[in-house]
Amino acid sequence: MKREGGHSKTLFKNFLHKGTGYDLGIIISVVFLISMGMLMVYSTSSVFALEKYGDPNYFLKRHALYLSLGLLSMFVMMKINYRYLRKIVYPAFIFGILMLVLVLIPGIGKEVSGARRWIEIGHWTFQPSEITKFILVLYLAHSLTKKKDKIETFMVGFVSHLLIAGVYILLVLLEPDFGMAVTLIVVLFAMLFVGDVKIKYLAPLGVASVFILVLAVMTESYRMKRIMSFLDPWKDPLGSGYQVIQSFVALGLGGITGSGLGDSTQKLFFLPQAHTDFIFSIIGEELGFIGILSVIIGFGFLLIRSLRVAIRANDLFGCFLVFGCILLITIQAGINMAVAVGLFPTKGLTLPFISYGGTSLVSSLGAVGLILSVSKSGRK
Repeated sequence: MKREGGHSKTLFKNFLHKGTGYDLGIIISVVFLISMGMLMVYSTSSVFALEKYGDPNYFLKRHALYLSLGLLSMFVMMKINYRYLRKIVYPAFIFGILMLVLVLIPGIGKEVSGARRWIEIGHWTFQPSEITKFILVLYLAHSLTKKKDKIETFMVGFVSHLLIAGVYILLVLLEPDFGMAVTLIVVLFAMLFVGDVKIKYLAPLGVASVFILVLAVMTESYRMKRIMSFLDPWKDPLGSGYQVIQSFVALGLGGITGSGLGDSTQKLFFLPQAHTDFIFSIIGEELGFIGILSVIIGFGFLLIRSLRVAIRANDLFGCFLVFGCILLITIQAGINMAVAVGLFPTKGLTLPFISYGGTSLVSSLGAVGLILSVSKSGRK
């Protein structure tokens, strides 16, 4: 990014505002989303938890614990001076690579359905990529700020960031986690754009990324199967198209006002992963279009307020950090909701703040804490 603001100033000039202290709009939107999450995790998981564990509150209690850890991480991050993170950016980056390598090692990484994305410690598991994606944003924010005077050069401004991010993206693809890799590529492209990397470098990157992603789909039969079921889920209604069809049924049953909280029929073992990947569908069934719209508004409000924080940050590092963090959260939310309504193939991404999922919840709330830290230090 140039000193004058460049792409980001043009892109976000309408989000300028003055304020004092922590951004209240961000806090309100996050409180709404995590409250919706607590409510819907219990509603969607109680029957399944009773059947599998003999305790209808099994997932709710674990979710409450993860939420407590997430709120603690948010509180810690919002209290620290975000600029201090630049002092640990390189150790953090190496730590991120180490975690992504460890998860690929048999005996350390836990394999589920052919994917090795989790590390299990006792009765608890965590997903390293949910943490490392924010570490990558931290590194890019630091590097783009440090190299701002040479950002328009090919090697320093473009290639150096591409190679660094490429290491993370490659390791995530090896898990394999195609959805997370796509998210990281989009965030990389967006942050380089906001950082004023020349368009003539970014355009070929976009084309090459699409080519690589298409190749990755075509070389794996299960990915091709997902694409085909996305195009025509009724071709295999009891197989690859089953989840999407059941999601459509849930949304159709909900209508405008929904069937009522707790009254979903699709969560009764018809829709798999109702408390994780497809919780948005159950929101649509129980709370209807009104419930869906409220969730979309919640994320939209969080996005707008965070972009305001980014544009009024006192320094480029804070601007880039907030932009990357909120982009990761909203892109994942957008993909999850798009999958539920049939606009994207199934990706295996949870809905931030709402789905049951420990690592995602803790890391996302920690990222919100960073955004709030920047909002506290922003221009008054």
